[in-house]
Amino acid sequence: MDRFKSDRAEKVGSKTARRMVKSDLLGGHTHATARGKNVQVWKRGEVYLVRGRLEGRQFGDSLGSDPASATVQLRRILAELDEGTYRPPSEACNGQIALSRGPVPRFTFRQLAAEFLAVKRKQVGSQTAGDYRVRLMPLLAFAERPENKRRWPLAASIDADFATEAKAYLFSHRTSANGRPGGVSRPLSARQIVNVLQTLRTMLAWAMSPANGRLPSGWVNPVVRGTIGSVPSKDPHRRDPLPLGERIRIVQMMDAWQLCTLLPSMILPMRPDEAAGLLIEDADFEHGELLFGANWPEVNFTKKKVAFRLPFPDEMRPILRACIGGRTGGPLLRNRRALSAAAGLFAESTEDLKGLFGEKLMGAKGGEVQTAHDRKLLFRGLLRELGGVTEDGMNREFKKLLNATGIAAGSTLYTLRSSVTTSMSTGAKLAHLELTYLTSHSTGDILNRYTSLDIHGEMRKYFGFIKPLLEAVEARCRELNITSE
Repeated sequence: MDRFKSDRAEKVGSKTARRMVKSDLLGGHTHATARGKNVQVWKRGEVYLVRGRLEGRQFGDSLGSDPASATVQLRRILAELDEGTYRPPSEACNGQIALSRGPVPRFTFRQLAAEFLAVKRKQVGSQTAGDYRVRLMPLLAFAERPENKRRWPLAASIDADFATEAKAYLFSHRTSANGRPGGVSRPLSARQIVNVLQTLRTMLAWAMSPANGRLPSGWVNPVVRGTIGSVPSKDPHRRDPLPLGERIRIVQMMDAWQLCTLLPSMILPMRPDEAAGLLIEDADFEHGELLFGANWPEVNFTKKKVAFRLPFPDEMRPILRACIGGRTGGPLLRNRRALSAAAGLFAESTEDLKGLFGEKLMGAKGGEVQTAHDRKLLFRGLLRELGGVTEDGMNREFKKLLNATGIAAGSTLYTLRSSVTTSMSTGAKLAHLELTYLTSHSTGDILNRYTSLDIHGEMRKYFGFIKPLLEAVEARCRELNITSE
């Protein structure tokens, strides 16, 4: 009986501790804002709370248990309510941005950028939103200089002078690769400056849209095409950095893993991202084709979100067989450790791969998967766990080969795609429609509606042009004992 009374008293005490009671901060319980919003101060246990209504909904926010810090937090919330920039914790945490029904908020540049990035995160995924964030960082550094904060204190203060002086600042701004604090700082490239200014124009256009209401009605975007400028066009007569002879020298230096992983990019015009996403089921030996974006298009789509096929030469068959290594599912191209492991260590059937991805999707953190691109990143992460190669890993190995041969310093795996495309266009003289398709660009030409593409016939012309390279591949396969078995 005594134990029952003790448990009951404990429950009553717990309820009392959770009950909210009126409290005072800044000399009162109720505080009015300049926009007619009243908020009240409450206390639950030792924690101060502020409660009120915003845009027709009840909200609450914790102020902490220390009276001094709670007073500071209350002042901040009241100021943000006055300016229209306050967001309840439930919206601030998950990036939800409701359609504003009140006055236009008085955002600073930083606040507007945070709102823009939160929306883009939900629309285009974490990777693209991350690119936007990197591009806005130099502009944020410019906007928050003391002299600039006095001239343009709010995002609505941005004018043509801001755009002009920000562009001048970008030409002197220095940054390191990937933003590493200890890296060597370099000036922004002309292309990146254009990217930064285009992102600024996009953000301001989004903010001034009536549906978003982050800038006043009638506000004019000062970032125009003349302010942004254009990237210098490439020289149409530039030399091929990796012509056929240089690629033959590279093949002769390859070890077995490099031959299996990098050779497809030496012969076929695929992007590094497309190569890293190849699955075993994408290798169609019956028709002699590699399939891109055809299997699992919802999570393994290409950059242009188009499905296409690339015929491969017979000389690649033993190499692709060696890549598979007796497995029935999983990534086609594997990292060095996975390829040298015992057969079956990384083998997963297609059905097993689907089950593993389902588990990974169910175990994703809240808010991690919000767009199709987020699902693609999660799927690529699964391929890496199964021994799949990464774009960075392929690029590092390719640069090692270039250093060993002493050719084309500064070239990357993407440069290789350009060289292969050049051989197909100027060397083998492939037809325009077929070349557009084979390089994974959308074929929107009107002729595509009336004619079918002869990709195998055109690729035979290309394979004939690169016959010396294919002979070097055969010779290197014999040296490394890579057979078609």
